[in-house]
Amino acid sequence: MTIQKLFNDGLTSLTSKLANRRNGHATNRMTTTRVDWGELRAIYKTGVGSKIIRTKSGMALNGTLQFKSEGDKDFYEARLQQHVKDACKFMLAFGRGLIVIQEPGADMSQPLPTINDWSKVRFQVFSGDMVHVQSVEYNLSSPNYFKPKAYSVRGFTLHPSRVIDMTYVKPVEFDAPEYFFGGISEFELIRNELVSDQIVQRAVPAMLEKSSTIFYKLKGFKELLADKQESTLIQYFSELENMRSIYGAGIVDGEDAIESITQSLSNLAESDMITLRRLAMVTGLSLSTLVGEPPKGISASGESDRQVDMQTIKALQSEYLLDNINQLMQKCGRGAVWFKENQGQSDKDRLAQETEVIKSALVLWQMGQDYEKYLEKHGVIEVDAFDKMFGKPDDEPEPMAEQGGMSLEQLLAGGEDEA
Repeated sequence: MTIQKLFNDGLTSLTSKLANRRNGHATNRMTTTRVDWGELRAIYKTGVGSKIIRTKSGMALNGTLQFKSEGDKDFYEARLQQHVKDACKFMLAFGRGLIVIQEPGADMSQPLPTINDWSKVRFQVFSGDMVHVQSVEYNLSSPNYFKPKAYSVRGFTLHPSRVIDMTYVKPVEFDAPEYFFGGISEFELIRNELVSDQIVQRAVPAMLEKSSTIFYKLKGFKELLADKQESTLIQYFSELENMRSIYGAGIVDGEDAIESITQSLSNLAESDMITLRRLAMVTGLSLSTLVGEPPKGISASGESDRQVDMQTIKALQSEYLLDNINQLMQKCGRGAVWFKENQGQSDKDRLAQETEVIKSALVLWQMGQDYEKYLEKHGVIEVDAFDKMFGKPDDEPEPMAEQGGMSLEQLLAGGEDEA
């Protein structure tokens, strides 16, 4: 029976079959298996996994949202903020975080009705390992194609209008049923790197313990082994090894010779750094953020690390969080939200940016334009709720500046006259 090669790298040696057999590209292929819920829960409870989830969700949602009104902001912070954070953590850890809207005495299998009093409404969050999909829309012409028609949590049926389904990396359509039409967990994406990190962590204590090895030279030990009478002797030295530690010394007979051989630990730091760098690469977080230490180097300012972190967090916000949060706010009868610009800036960088914004606002004031709206848009000044409610309409133009202020049309006309 001939075995047909499924793939190769396009290069075949005509003189050496050994080179073809040893070619890694021709003898290996990428495979993947779905990580079960039990392993995801175990990773969620480990230090590295928990820190990755807490770091990403915290950077994405801690003080990063902007609202249309103070009422929307107060409602979100009082009723929704913690639920959104929990759902984000479950989304990253299990591929799905479900926010359920429940009014008193409601039949959860029915659509969400119009609610006037949101003070009595409850919000509950469930992780992806608790959620099952009962049925899916397979009609290609439907706008909800391949989306769940009903969810199930602890035996209760939930109508889609009552839930905010926050899912992470979307699997291909062929694999979607395997993930219960949810998302792929962050832990599944970085599982190989987490396993490598645990292997290195497990090896370190053993390497430190064996860095100095003691050899006992005993006369007649080979004869005892041949006669199978070495058990008593081995038990004797086992008790000595139990007493030997950094806190005390061992006691042996004066006729026994003991020799200590010190071994150097080579490439330990390099092995540890390889796993951390791979883990930082697949999570999208910088190495300094992942480890929790400042950047190394004389001229290292941390700006490049901040840019790496912000690119990852902005992708998380725009692809997986913003639409779901707006959907939740809309169901609650609130206005839309958006994420702030220039997140993660230091106080020095923020002050420099605000200085440049104020300079630009001064130019707008000299042109007779709406400089206040410009300052509010860039977060330099807060929105005045009293003026917004009782002040002039938004479309009313700002008054002209009294001290030499010129409109844009006047500036352009003056430029044309000079020309």
